[in-house]
Amino acid sequence: MCGIAGVILRNSIAGEILTRMLTNLEYRGYDSCGIAIIKSGYIEIRKDVRREKESIKSVCERNKFHEMQGYVGIAHTRWATHGGVTSYNAHPHTDCQNTIAVVHNGIIQNYAELREWLKRRGHVFKSETDTETVPHLIEEFLKETNDFYQAFKKAIRMLKGTYALGVITIHEPDKIFFARYRSPLLIGVGDNELFLASDVLAFLDWTRRYIELNDGDIGYISVTGEIFIENFISNTIVKPVITETSWTKEAAMKGGYPHYMLKEIFEQPRAVRETLIKASENISEFVNELEKANTIYLTAAGTSYHACLCAQYAFAQYGLRTHAIIASEFREVACVDEDTIIVAVSQSGETMDVLQAIRWAKEKGAKILAITNRIGSSLMREAHLTVIMGAGPEIGVAATKTFLSQVAVLSLAIIEYAKRRGYDIDDIAQKLNESPEHIEQVVKKADEWAKSLSEEMKEKTNAFFIGRGIGLPIALEGALKLKEISYIHAEGYPAGESKHGPIALIEPGFPVIAVLLNDKLHELVVSNIHELKARGAWTIIIAEEGDEDAKRYGDRVFYVPKGFSNILAPLVYEPPLQLLAYWTAVKRGCDPDRPRNLAKSVTVE
Repeated sequence: MCGIAGVILRNSIAGEILTRMLTNLEYRGYDSCGIAIIKSGYIEIRKDVRREKESIKSVCERNKFHEMQGYVGIAHTRWATHGGVTSYNAHPHTDCQNTIAVVHNGIIQNYAELREWLKRRGHVFKSETDTETVPHLIEEFLKETNDFYQAFKKAIRMLKGTYALGVITIHEPDKIFFARYRSPLLIGVGDNELFLASDVLAFLDWTRRYIELNDGDIGYISVTGEIFIENFISNTIVKPVITETSWTKEAAMKGGYPHYMLKEIFEQPRAVRETLIKASENISEFVNELEKANTIYLTAAGTSYHACLCAQYAFAQYGLRTHAIIASEFREVACVDEDTIIVAVSQSGETMDVLQAIRWAKEKGAKILAITNRIGSSLMREAHLTVIMGAGPEIGVAATKTFLSQVAVLSLAIIEYAKRRGYDIDDIAQKLNESPEHIEQVVKKADEWAKSLSEEMKEKTNAFFIGRGIGLPIALEGALKLKEISYIHAEGYPAGESKHGPIALIEPGFPVIAVLLNDKLHELVVSNIHELKARGAWTIIIAEEGDEDAKRYGDRVFYVPKGFSNILAPLVYEPPLQLLAYWTAVKRGCDPDRPRNLAKSVTVE
């Protein structure tokens, strides 16, 4: 998740203000940053990449961002999604004549076709990013009219995907133009200045007053104090509504949430939406490679391993044999040769166990496919083909939005593979496209449910999580979340294995959390729940809406939307378990963002 900053002032210290705004946005994560400021007849741009462990403040000081003079400017912190981590891929981006500068959050889904269209018209690109298409589009349409705003609007109508945009130009040097669609963007209203930002924290040092832009809003702010907003979806002029926040700076960093983990759970609809757009670019190539292999291994660690397990179960339903192996055990179990494909999954792309596994496999001639959240990571550099997720930075140690994003990528691959094999999978494909809206509903509903349930759960010392089929890796991930942040001993088991040992531990009040899908295994899971409940288990069931067995055998039940009891089940069944773990940790006085003894990225074996 990148950060946008913009400012219009009555004095010439834009560089100083934008530098502070960038520093305020550092918590969102970044790999490069930059500033563009209007000068007399030209735009001055300075941008650079982050050196290892370097703060934004250090990057700004090294490049003397604060010394840049001007009244109008924009700035950006980048988390790479298109193109490597380089200074020429850093924002702001410009047109051919360097008369237009743009900063952008989101993903332009149709950038490749736009880029080719523009190249045929003589435009020369300087970066690998999707964002650079925007200033060139404006430049192209400006040839048809002398009205910059009309050219800007025409360019916006060409874009598919998600975006928050800030634009400055020497053609109208007293304005910042903006547009928003499914990526947050605000206008800050100060006493003697106006701001544009992706986050209220960016301008909280100067004002608490802001205007929240909605999807389809487009317009500009001006040095005269004018704020013009219209909506291209409804074709109406929008009257600005100023809101005043009571947030402190610390609260704003977390979006008003008490912890990053909760914020990131609520970000999952956006993370999955961005991931589906981004991953679609090369999922066909990804599946081409899978079809060539005699043997396919999926390898990862921790939460990412559970995403691989989900994929193993899902691929099997469409006739593709894959093997999910924990990365630290990979070299002891896998049989690898030149006809082997390794699908390596890592949020950070720096997990040492995963890197060691793929290095060993490459020596034996295997081809490496990677799924990661970080452009430029070691995993990406060493893989033959990489799919980048659109989850954005994840600050909480416990993985949440990156798990769902990994599942989304793998689901795209599974659907593409199934289509090529002639399976009727259109309903599932449609459900995947609609999943962000369903995830949003689930998260909102599950938050209060989990908060209430945690009052009882906080007193427990042990718990079982059970499931069958793809419900098993969902249960395993639920158990991992509970144990790692609340410190309650929790174990995930195949539901059918409970009578082969675990049932011996059941006594009155022992919590059993069951993942109950509406599939061919439903009756078997119900039978396993009944066996445990008959021995005194306190049963918590996640089930599909309308499931009467869940109502009959569950002491507590959470219902997810219908139509997800298939390969997409993790997308709606997992968030309630994430929230149960979160609220239980909070009620037990644990810090869910910083669980003891754990690190976000494990870079040692």
